[in-house]
Amino acid sequence: MADCPKLNVLLYCNRPNDSENAGTIIDHIDAFAKYSRNNVTLWSSMKRLPSLDTLRKFDCIVIHYTLSLLYEKYISSESLEKIRKFKGLKVMFIQDEYRRVNFVCDKIRYARIDLVHTCAPPDVAAQIYESLEGKVALSTTLTGYVPEKLSGVKTKPLDKRSIAVGYRARKCPFFLGRKSHEKYLIGKLFLEKTKGHELRNDVSSSEKDRIYGEKWIEFLSNCKATLGTESGASIIDFTGEIEYKLNRWQAFHPFGDFEDVPAHLLEEDGQIELQVISPRCFEAASLGTVMIMYPGDYSGILKPGVHYISLEKDFSNIDEVTQAIKDTDFLETIANNARSELIDSGKYSFESFVTGFDDSLELLAKEKKWEAVGECLSLPDSSSPCVIESVKNEANQGNTIMKWVRKVWKNSPTWIRFILMVTFLRKSYYSHLYELKDRYRIR
Repeated sequence: MADCPKLNVLLYCNRPNDSENAGTIIDHIDAFAKYSRNNVTLWSSMKRLPSLDTLRKFDCIVIHYTLSLLYEKYISSESLEKIRKFKGLKVMFIQDEYRRVNFVCDKIRYARIDLVHTCAPPDVAAQIYESLEGKVALSTTLTGYVPEKLSGVKTKPLDKRSIAVGYRARKCPFFLGRKSHEKYLIGKLFLEKTKGHELRNDVSSSEKDRIYGEKWIEFLSNCKATLGTESGASIIDFTGEIEYKLNRWQAFHPFGDFEDVPAHLLEEDGQIELQVISPRCFEAASLGTVMIMYPGDYSGILKPGVHYISLEKDFSNIDEVTQAIKDTDFLETIANNARSELIDSGKYSFESFVTGFDDSLELLAKEKKWEAVGECLSLPDSSSPCVIESVKNEANQGNTIMKWVRKVWKNSPTWIRFILMVTFLRKSYYSHLYELKDRYRIR
């Protein structure tokens, strides 16, 4: 599909600073300009979009998943109105699709989005976006791809690694359902079930033990194996009321476990499940670290006994798993299989991802009979480096206090955050249940 004229694409996002621990997000954003055959301009701002006159110089607006439709602090009503009025192609990448589905779909319809790149498997996506009535095209994407900095990295031999199994996972909010709770549970149970098996493990769910950035890569590179589950949620919350009720329960039961949650609050759990391969799988495969995971589909990519060691959820095969961990030759076979499929094949590189994006954009342009606006040599409001930099600086200056607030918020005890969310911040955090409920609904 190389004969199609280049399109001018505005990538509307919230790009983290390079110094922040957000390599997967930065790779995803930067890949568009790095690998696309189209002309891609980055517009990173949580404040505003360029003027409509400037937007007319673009063929397409791509809304990145770093700008959530859930809250107006990411995409203001003014910016959403500009997207609605934009005459060109409109594409969206979305994550956290299990939250406030009806509200998000209302906004998608209101903004007249043409194509949504969803992480959900096709059959699940059809259920999640049923209210769009087929008027918005859906395309399946992954939550992550092979990290750019790990491509071709030299790994430490398994017999030189000092940690048998390493893992970090925090407890997920209960509104994500039982499947998300398994991310925490697998680590807790693994420690309990492997006592006496003479394995040097480093597994924790404590906030003080969290590892980020280069230190995380160093840690994982020194592990023979790591634990894992599918990523996603087993509760799809269409109205947002499940999230509110479960957060409220957690707020007033700060020491309660998932198993303590009243059954009537979990009636939707498991009815529709959004479960996909985790970005951590690509990290592990890149570093030659063997994955020990619960059985699952893993987006149709990974096969048990071939790309990962399958650990039954009831731990009935824990003896076999621990023996496998001590068998270096077997581990090397599994690690090589995973590297071959996920890394060496090139199928899950960011370059391959952007090639697929370009193809889908070209098909959309043909379907809409869109004529390219032509090569744009000067975009004074958005494309010149000085203006892009000024937008970044403006955002950085304005966000200094907010970054500090977010840091305090992130490091606060979970129960304090829940208390504030369901009391003082209720109308702000759950605005979709209040004044914003019908604002974007198209009847």
